[in-house]
Amino acid sequence: MELLRRFSFTLLLMSLMTLVACGSGDGDLTGGDDGGGTTEDTIIVTLAISNVNVIEQSPATITATVIEEGSPKQGIVVTFSTTLGNFTPGSGTALTNSAGVASIVLNSGSISGAGVVVATLSTGEDSAIGFTTQAASSSVVVRLGNGTGVGFTEGVANVSLAQISAGGTTVVSVSLVDEQGNLYSETVELNFSSRCTVDGTATLTPVVTTSNGLATSTYLAKGCIGDDVIQVNATIGGTNLSATGLVNVLQADAGSIAFVSATPEHIAILGTGGDESSIVIFKVLDVNGDPINDRDVTFELSTDLGGINISPLTATTNANGEVQTVVNSGTVSTSIRVKATITGSDPIISSQSNTLVLSTGIPDQDSFSLSASILNPEGWDIDGTEVEVTARLADAFNNPAPDGTAVSFTTEGGSIDSFCITSNGVCSVTWRSQYPRPEGHILGDVNNPAHLPETMNSMGQKLGGRATILATAIGEESFPDLNGNGRFDAAEMTAFTGNNISGRPYDLKEAFVDHNEDGLYNPTEGGDVNQSGALEEFTDFNNDGVFTPYSGSYRDGLYNGVLCSEPSHAGCSINQQSINVRANLVLVMSGSDPIVNTLTPVINITGEGTGVATIIISDLHNQPMPFDTKIVFKAGVGSFVSTSSFAWPNDNHNGGRQYSVAIKGEADATSGTLSVEIETDSGVTSIPIATINIL
Repeated sequence: MELLRRFSFTLLLMSLMTLVACGSGDGDLTGGDDGGGTTEDTIIVTLAISNVNVIEQSPATITATVIEEGSPKQGIVVTFSTTLGNFTPGSGTALTNSAGVASIVLNSGSISGAGVVVATLSTGEDSAIGFTTQAASSSVVVRLGNGTGVGFTEGVANVSLAQISAGGTTVVSVSLVDEQGNLYSETVELNFSSRCTVDGTATLTPVVTTSNGLATSTYLAKGCIGDDVIQVNATIGGTNLSATGLVNVLQADAGSIAFVSATPEHIAILGTGGDESSIVIFKVLDVNGDPINDRDVTFELSTDLGGINISPLTATTNANGEVQTVVNSGTVSTSIRVKATITGSDPIISSQSNTLVLSTGIPDQDSFSLSASILNPEGWDIDGTEVEVTARLADAFNNPAPDGTAVSFTTEGGSIDSFCITSNGVCSVTWRSQYPRPEGHILGDVNNPAHLPETMNSMGQKLGGRATILATAIGEESFPDLNGNGRFDAAEMTAFTGNNISGRPYDLKEAFVDHNEDGLYNPTEGGDVNQSGALEEFTDFNNDGVFTPYSGSYRDGLYNGVLCSEPSHAGCSINQQSINVRANLVLVMSGSDPIVNTLTPVINITGEGTGVATIIISDLHNQPMPFDTKIVFKAGVGSFVSTSSFAWPNDNHNGGRQYSVAIKGEADATSGTLSVEIETDSGVTSIPIATINIL
């Protein structure tokens, strides 16, 4: 009879373990045919179980997955029921997530046997899965602490070293025992944590599984200072168990202090409109290289010139070992450093910041520079030749303009990017060859039928192929600082009406694109030749609709900037303290076809003597050939005793270029031709230039 009972139980268990019904809606656990045809359900629910043998120490997670027409169904309430055990949460319900999954924990309960969990949807679909369970023994009480038997202390974790040095380790041990103090044999997961492990200044093995009721975790101090309470937690049969231990971490000896950052690195002189303070951060490390918390640091400046100050003078490190102070601007341009010293360190441990620059942060005129990667691109006959154009800006103290300064561009010929943003005082744009192309005199045309290439162009305006680029930025005028105090004083007014060290005026008119390179805005200032400047355009900085010209030898006779002396004087503009700082640059849109002027059409050489041939080469406008044009001389008789091949340099001067070669004769009389091959990206041109007679 007992054998038959066991056999029946086994058959029942095997059936339950394989029993899964998917979306039947009528509670049929087999999911069988109802005899009415085969109609596919639109909603399917399936079940899975993390372990089929549910015991007190090892609850099971039941997972229901809801699929509608092949896609996960979110926000569906799933109701779970069971024939044995109980659920956590006790409501027996769960909500599907974005993956269509709802889960619940199945506990062992008070009755052993084989059971079934059924998951049901409100629309009637359900699914079932089987399991076995062993009832929790009400007579077994599990406790967490340290030790065993009569030596067991509940709720207290054992810490092998109660006090450790910075960077040291200690072992935290706990034991699980039953009511009689015997070690609990079932495996249980324990969680270890502390305040310092949460903030990253210490580490513990976070999860440990017991072995015959025992578990240990290693604690490592990594910047934690003082008492740190260690928490050990476990859950057995729905009961939460905990124990605590205490470790004291001694403060580490400081090993170093390092500069981290200064933000920003450039601060403005008081009253000039920029950032007038900088946050300076240092980091204190112990001898093990770990950050030190709660350590005082004292700060001092390398100079207090012009009222520069620092606040606070002393600060305390945070959990990351970082400490900060603020540098506040003064009235004089200078460079400064912050020195940080660990308070009370012996020997003294200190460090310095990077250099902070105290300046206006405003570009000034005589510090504006414009350059190009190629001054004579092959751009008259070819579209799309590119040139990088670079602007460099600095302030009145020749410190780089602040990052983020905008520079605007326009061009007389070709096209150019409209602006760039500086980094470390520099930014670049791209110029491209295309129309418009500035017209001008052409060698050999009806106006210049006998004109040949020359090194200095004498054809006059208009100058063909020469394209002026204008770059501007908002800045201030420069001034002559004769006493070196960094301010524009009344005594410097006379010098201000003259020119700077580059020969250019301090006091400026409005910026314009100088088509004919004469320095005048011809539409209003006159001086135009052959209408070469009639179409010049200006930048109307003050938005009055007219070009603001010089009045005599200067513009408004006032310094437009922020560095006027204090108190101000009559030479300083009150209403306008900024202008367009600017620079012009000429690119030659060089033609591809060379024109040659032979200065020595016949070369007579006596025997093995030497003769010299000289030519001048230019493009159609008597302008330079394209950069890196290859020029190679070839002699039919004799031999070269000088360089015979050349490359055209980076060149935007107004004219062609002269080349000469020396030729050695031969013992026997003969004659031949001297020719030159000129190669650009567009091709090679070979031109006979002279006759060589060896006498």
